[in-house]
Amino acid sequence: MLFKLKYEHLDCSYEILLNDMPIITYFGLGERSDLTVDINQYILKPGKQEITIRMFPAKKEENLFVSSLSKNSFVKIDITKNKEPMTMLDQLNAKSKRNEYKWETLVYKTPQLEKPMPYSEYKTSFEVDAKDINWKIVGWSKSKKLINDPNIRREVDEFYDNYKKVLEEGNQNKFLSLVRNTIYEEAASKPWNKEIENQLTKNMSDYAVEKRNFIYPCKKAELKFFGNGRVVTLVCADTLTFGYSSLISKTAKNIMPKSHTFYLHKPEGSDKLEIIR
Repeated sequence: MLFKLKYEHLDCSYEILLNDMPIITYFGLGERSDLTVDINQYILKPGKQEITIRMFPAKKEENLFVSSLSKNSFVKIDITKNKEPMTMLDQLNAKSKRNEYKWETLVYKTPQLEKPMPYSEYKTSFEVDAKDINWKIVGWSKSKKLINDPNIRREVDEFYDNYKKVLEEGNQNKFLSLVRNTIYEEAASKPWNKEIENQLTKNMSDYAVEKRNFIYPCKKAELKFFGNGRVVTLVCADTLTFGYSSLISKTAKNIMPKSHTFYLHKPEGSDKLEIIR
């Protein structure tokens, strides 16, 4: 099965987490609707899958957030599953039944706020049947707890500095070694597609050699912990790039800035930070 999450919002910034891992983060201008993301790689085992929605005030201008959420603020999610790959018979049935070949797993909309407030959080969940998950990935489930590690800020800063240096050098092999495990787990969560790992590796190889300039130096970066304290990332607290990675770059091919977001953990039996998502 391929699990997908469709999301939309109004009048807010927000984070959507699955099993305490961020799948959507939005602190930008404007509204989003009917966008979809694959979520197989965040489902580590069958059973209850926990969703957390954190709502923050909307961004009013490039350097300004409003003071609170409004009564109109909401986030809505729709989780579906469908067969992958679809056989010829599946496709014929899908055409005749329109969208009925997709099984609706969860529809959830945050309740209307009774009054303006600076923050609101909601939790919901859905079930994944054992027969619908034929992949085995460890993810962050056995990783070391990082949240109380006194050296973690220094180690994260060093990792980010090295990541930036590898991209500035355009070193494909070093970059692939940094993202190797996240490529493997994303591919393993889509076991019907035998070519996906090769394609992801090629995409990352091409990505590593694009000439890029790092812009918007973040003067105020903070640690954020996820995965029940087993995963850490670095986010910017400056208003312009608030909530996003402290590493932002532009390339000659693409005028849109790229936020380099990744999540670090220490695998079981290791004392070295690695990218897990």
